[in-house]
Amino acid sequence: MPIVDTEVLFATSPRDPRHQHALRVFKEVGSLKASDTAILEFQTVLRARDRETSEVKVALLALHEVLWRNNVEEVKTMNTNLLALQCELEERYMLSYFDSLIAASALVAERQVVSDDKAFDSVPELKRIPLSKTG
Repeated sequence: MPIVDTEVLFATSPRDPRHQHALRVFKEVGSLKASDTAILEFQTVLRARDRETSEVKVALLALHEVLWRNNVEEVKTMNTNLLALQCELEERYMLSYFDSLIAASALVAERQVVSDDKAFDSVPELKRIPLSKTG
């Protein structure tokens, strides 16, 4: 089961320009996982956009509902080994903090990530499944 990148989580909103792509990938790819690392980035981005705590809570609960309705499993990947791997990936492939964290989650899962972010292509052990070009 591939891990979804945070952009897929944001695309679950009907207002997101990639919403239809997200719905299609849920159907075409089938079994997907939303890692705790992607959900953490989702929350962090909302907070960085100065969303009220109550708005962040509503967005997280709505995200949970959409994931559940589309059979996207929420998985826990974060532990000390994953964080050590994140450090290695960030340094070796010059990834951002969250890209390297999500890449680490994907590597310990199925070695696949659904994302349009080509930064993941720099990790040779990881297969990127494009969000907007599935099908």
